[in-house]
Amino acid sequence: MFKKIQNTHYTHSVDFDFKRLCVLLHEEKYALAIEQIKTLALGIDLQTLLFDQYSYTRNIIINNKSHWLGLLNWDKGATTRVHGHPDRAFVYVIKGQLMCQDFNKNPLTKLRSSKLIDGACQYSNGVKGKMDNYIHQISAIEPSLSLHFYSDNPIKGEVFDF
Repeated sequence: MFKKIQNTHYTHSVDFDFKRLCVLLHEEKYALAIEQIKTLALGIDLQTLLFDQYSYTRNIIINNKSHWLGLLNWDKGATTRVHGHPDRAFVYVIKGQLMCQDFNKNPLTKLRSSKLIDGACQYSNGVKGKMDNYIHQISAIEPSLSLHFYSDNPIKGEVFDF
């Protein structure tokens, strides 16, 4: 049984152009976006982020019709369900280590696993209008913080159970 994920709205303590970051990620200008994320990371006060022992939390920065941006705060061992996303998906590990397992949909089979460590990113550009792109499951190898960008609310993504 999976635990309900807690959500909160994130307020950054320093002036930062989150809309510009979303535009860069949407336009797939990843190198420029990563430089901005590194600047952003310097101003994050981990003590202000929502944290849930044995799980992960979503600290939502932007949630509108064209972008979803948030900081996910992971406890060691926290795991998502196998799920899909909208056409644009981007994950950047600010600190820690995450394991990402990618899946094929028909039939649901594991394709590969990859470890994402500090400074690593993964992105996907799928089919617009579908919520079963980039089917994966993420687990925290250690307490971690990651930034996630999606072209729509990720909660709408299709969930897959074995």
